[in-house]
Amino acid sequence: MSANNDPKDARLRSAHLLREAGFVTLAHELEHGSLASLGPTEPVFVLCGRDRLAPVAIKAWIDAARLSNVPDSKLESAHLAIEAMERWPGGRHYPD
Repeated sequence: MSANNDPKDARLRSAHLLREAGFVTLAHELEHGSLASLGPTEPVFVLCGRDRLAPVAIKAWIDAARLSNVPDSKLESAHLAIEAMERWPGGRHYPD
């Protein structure tokens, strides 16, 4: 696989472009968060701050993660996501 086809390189290039366009949170996730180890064809499910149900869904994930002995650093990251969503000044609605 050439360097141009390396998934990690593609993620980093994508993160750079996203950061330049102002999508700093998504860029950070691609570089350092849960998307940093994403496989090229791996399915994902995204929750956005505008979704009124996102914090509730993340809290349920935290509860399940605790039962599964997920590392505290991952739990803290999920709590930080909830706090960021709750502080986000944008409009909120139920999923479309």
